[in-house]
Amino acid sequence: MKHRFQQPDLSRWFWICVLLILSPGLFVCADSKSVTRDEAIRLAFQTNRELGIAALEIKRAATRLKWSGRLENPELEIESTSDGIGNDEDEGTFLVGFTQNFPLTSKLKHERGLRHYQVILAGAEIAEKRRELAGKVDLAIVELMTTRAKIEVARKLVALNKEMVDFLKKQASEGVVSSLDVMQATLSGRTLEQQSKSLAGIENQNLLELNRVMGLDPDTPVAIEIGFRLPGDRPSIDVSLQTVLQQRPDYVLSLAKIDEAQAAITLEEAKRWEDVSVKLFVEQDDAVDEPVGFDGNTFAGVGISIPLPLRNRNEEGIEQAQINHEAAGKGVEAARFQIRAECEEAFQQRTATWNLAREASGEILGLAEKNLEEFRKAYQQGQASLIQVQRAQEQVLELQTASLEFVAEYHRAAAAVRLATGSYPGLSIQSGKNAK
Repeated sequence: MKHRFQQPDLSRWFWICVLLILSPGLFVCADSKSVTRDEAIRLAFQTNRELGIAALEIKRAATRLKWSGRLENPELEIESTSDGIGNDEDEGTFLVGFTQNFPLTSKLKHERGLRHYQVILAGAEIAEKRRELAGKVDLAIVELMTTRAKIEVARKLVALNKEMVDFLKKQASEGVVSSLDVMQATLSGRTLEQQSKSLAGIENQNLLELNRVMGLDPDTPVAIEIGFRLPGDRPSIDVSLQTVLQQRPDYVLSLAKIDEAQAAITLEEAKRWEDVSVKLFVEQDDAVDEPVGFDGNTFAGVGISIPLPLRNRNEEGIEQAQINHEAAGKGVEAARFQIRAECEEAFQQRTATWNLAREASGEILGLAEKNLEEFRKAYQQGQASLIQVQRAQEQVLELQTASLEFVAEYHRAAAAVRLATGSYPGLSIQSGKNAK
């Protein structure tokens, strides 16, 4: 990557440009705090509005767990009778009773178990949303840094072209070159300035996109500390699939769905027997009793109502829960296959883009730069034309632009690897069985 951003001009300015461009790829906005890529992702986790709304699902699930496993409210029964429309002898009854339903099975305990796994599911779903958000932030950073790298190249070209114009003006005043050469170099400089302005507009769009996914205000300055360069060594693809699966929230989510489905089956089986009703009551009875006459009496008692599971034993609920359990098992297989395929594709793409970027930044670019330097020396000695120098400069520019784009493709592929492997900060989550 030594020559990736070199730009053509007079000899001393050429090598000064090389040293500037080879400096670390840190592009800092004024009055902004520098953050690393992982710090930007953590910041997005804290400030992204949509993620904040989604995180309430955990609170909802925890609330359902908190209030689950409780008995139903008791029923108060008040009953009063009289013979006012009959013999009207002031006979009547007055009854006060309390009825409470009690489960015959461990239904309430199993309900809490199900709610527990639903809390884990909510956490895994939020973690998956974080992974998706981190991928968007990662890619937005790559696009922003790519544009800023192009802007740096464009600015260097504008500065180098200005030096060329000043050099030609001096030679034109001495009658060494034609004023047409000065005009041609000036027009080239204007074209480069227009390209730089166009890239500035793209940079603003990239910054707005990054701020949007991070949940920041549109005018927030962003400074990212990353080196926009190609690694010297070929990226490794020796990553354990099991390690990746543990890092992928969607896979943990699929495992938690199995636990939830099993808990749902247990709960539905416990619902085969409906609740038993226990009634406690006190009754006051006033009646005419021959030959004693009008008399009253008080009764207290208890009653039990047991529903018999003769026609409905919750077969439908049990079968539906069993189907959900089977679907959850197939979901784990599907998630494992999908994750493995995503990782294979991402790793292969990263290796391919690294090879292309390595080649584009290697011997061919070096030869073009050496060729340009030779033409510049020949031009200063009157042995080459300005057109030849400009053509050599255009060739170097094309190769440098291609090299920069290949490096950008590598970083995009590297971001895809992070997304596929889930290697982001703040995504750790346990499966249901481990968390139980």
